[in-house]
Amino acid sequence: MTSANDKNLIVRPPIVVVMGHIDHGKTKLLDAIRKSNIIDRESGGITQHVGAYEITFYSEKNPEFNKRRITFIDTPGHEAFSHMREQGAQIGDVAILVVAADEGVKAQTKEALKTILDSKTPFFVAINKIDKPEANPDKVKQQLAELGVYLEGWGGHVPFVLISAKENKNIEELLEMILLMADMEELKADENTSASGVVIEAKMDNRKGAIVSLIIKNGTLKVGDEIGTASARGKVKMMEDCKGRKITKATFSEPVLVFGFKELPKVGEQFVVGDLIEDLVKEEKEADFKNNKKNLADDEKNINLIIKVDVAGSLEALQKIISKIDMGERSLQIIDAGIGDINSSDLQNAQATKSWILGFRVKVPNDLESTAQNKKIKYFLFDIIYEVEKFFKEEIDKIIANEKEKKEGELQVLACFSKRKDSQVVGGKVIKGKFVRGNQFKIVRGEEELGMGKITNIQVMKKDMKEVEEGKEAGFSVDSGVEIKTGDKLVLISQ
Repeated sequence: MTSANDKNLIVRPPIVVVMGHIDHGKTKLLDAIRKSNIIDRESGGITQHVGAYEITFYSEKNPEFNKRRITFIDTPGHEAFSHMREQGAQIGDVAILVVAADEGVKAQTKEALKTILDSKTPFFVAINKIDKPEANPDKVKQQLAELGVYLEGWGGHVPFVLISAKENKNIEELLEMILLMADMEELKADENTSASGVVIEAKMDNRKGAIVSLIIKNGTLKVGDEIGTASARGKVKMMEDCKGRKITKATFSEPVLVFGFKELPKVGEQFVVGDLIEDLVKEEKEADFKNNKKNLADDEKNINLIIKVDVAGSLEALQKIISKIDMGERSLQIIDAGIGDINSSDLQNAQATKSWILGFRVKVPNDLESTAQNKKIKYFLFDIIYEVEKFFKEEIDKIIANEKEKKEGELQVLACFSKRKDSQVVGGKVIKGKFVRGNQFKIVRGEEELGMGKITNIQVMKKDMKEVEEGKEAGFSVDSGVEIKTGDKLVLISQ
């Protein structure tokens, strides 16, 4: 989405993500970088003002690295946006996989490694806590080799640095490694083109409105620019840098806080400015439509969800709860998620993707309630976060009960014959389980349950039978107050 001219391209500072197991020292590493006397002596280090750190590196050993800027995305370790770990690796130029020398590779290490590899982000390994007596860097190297990651000196080319974030050991070497890898990638961008980049945080303030943290990947962003993502747009009214200072423009690799979005954009979305906004929206809608169709086709057992919440923090909390719900053979698939009241676009999306709408501390406008009812769109509203988990457990019990009924017997009606009052003769094929004389059943047409009935007799080749098994066809005499039609399904009811 950029319009960079090759003649205008200049070196762009790297954007770095730090990933790994929760207790292996990611936060302490960033603290060590902040406190180290080799960075940004004049401005006093780095801050957490916009969910990202920007530093200026001062190298005592290698002057060629002096005054080189590096941006660290804080989001992958940020509690409010833990789901950004994957997005973070996609927006980073260099990733650091932190592994503790005393504990070695853990489950979250493997998850972080998979995210990095899937995103094809250049990375190196920081083996941390080498100050501990039980530290065993060779064990870490062996464990990584078993995962197919071969470090330098161990049959591969993946760089590594031995560090102690606690004792501030080899932090300068780590920063130099970042810059060496960045130079190998030949990162370049154009200051003179329209800005584009990624949303890393977003929240709504009662007084200031939407407050959005961005990382600029290319171009220059200025106060007054029209700005937009696939889900939100606005005008840059004010900007702050990562130290909280008001600025009128910012360029690539800079983290900035922007005021002026009319709605909250989604974390991880790409942003652009000016005429490129419409093109981005069109591209994203086409991509979302394809993904939604694919998700539906992949697994018919999915329960598809569209989530609408009051604030970004609620969204993260809901996603955590939903991810832990045991759905048995089914799974909960989040088709879309956003902030604000349920709107007509949500209803259209729900109808197209056969989704339920889950609302937390939001409303459904009165004019849309009847629309949802007419289109048979299910929506559920909650004010207490843990009621969501209770709701889904109850729904799962219902689904399991229904599936149990279906497993015991389901018949496809192929033909309908004589009917007298509440008695009818139908021909059909048993497609699940078996049907026995005396069984009770539900009559299902499409997705609608019409009523109940009972089997009074079964015949095969004009011979009375007690039962008929799966895959067989037969004639059935039934009693029911509902007229059965060709194409209906008769689903046995558990006795």
